[in-house]
Amino acid sequence: MNSTAAPVTICVVPRERFSCAVGSLKNLIANTSDPYKLIYIDGNSPAEIAQQLAEICAEQGFAYHREDTYLSPNAARNLALQFVDTPFVAFVDNDLYVDSGWLENLLQCARDTGTWAVTPTVLEGEGSLQVIHLAGGDLIEERANGFNRIHQRHRYMKQPLRNVAKDLRREAVGSFEFHCVLLRTDVFAEKTFLDEGFLSHQEHLDLAREIRRAGGNVYFEPKAIVRYDNARPFEQYDQAYFELRWGEEWTMKSIEHAREKWGLAPNDEGLEKLAMWTSRHRRLFQQSQRSWKLHTLPLVAKRSIGAWLRKRKLLPDRSPF
Repeated sequence: MNSTAAPVTICVVPRERFSCAVGSLKNLIANTSDPYKLIYIDGNSPAEIAQQLAEICAEQGFAYHREDTYLSPNAARNLALQFVDTPFVAFVDNDLYVDSGWLENLLQCARDTGTWAVTPTVLEGEGSLQVIHLAGGDLIEERANGFNRIHQRHRYMKQPLRNVAKDLRREAVGSFEFHCVLLRTDVFAEKTFLDEGFLSHQEHLDLAREIRRAGGNVYFEPKAIVRYDNARPFEQYDQAYFELRWGEEWTMKSIEHAREKWGLAPNDEGLEKLAMWTSRHRRLFQQSQRSWKLHTLPLVAKRSIGAWLRKRKLLPDRSPF
């Protein structure tokens, strides 16, 4: 890895598990072209995994920083930012796998557009199916009854990439997710920051809002393709961090922080849905032992059929609220 005159620092942080960490890092190295820097933030991974991560980072000349306690994602990102001295920073989660050219395409988009943030095509699950998780995000806000209302929407979620690839184009969008995002480093000197009050939820929307409020924008770059692995079964050593990240305490603190900071209603529907989603997501630890394909393929078929019908005006577009 050649860091001479590197334009970007990749910051890897924990998301919800450690069982993908070593494979993810090896994939990142294999599919990322020089020059770049990399900072690995290890938040209390099991000793055997920590040793492998530290050895890989030492071999590659990467910075490796370990905390012997579990970290919220934004706490880990803020730790990483202390070491960043490049014009761009790319945040990636420790369960992410990337296609060749991912970083070059993100950087090219940032340079061509002058945007503050670039989000790639984010796939999920097993690599063979190429199921979209996010191909550009919408951030919709309105004022109602004296309170703000905020909604996010994942474009093309749960649709096969091959079905919609021809429709994807570089364009300004409203939001991103922290599975992978490229940011101009000077964003963090311009009233935008990573708020550690968001322990488990909504940290991506908070930064997208701060970028918008400061006059910046976000672009989607379809040529950059990454995938986060939610198909691999969890290991037993993942359970403690998984249950902390999505547990009731961090969830409710994040929801109440969003309600107060964003001026949302006490009975905000979006936050109620978020609490329900988290309750379902907590079951993933046990459900991961079942086949991801058997669970996902019916959802992919349903989303694909719905998208086909809406495209032909046979179904109305969904209201964001």
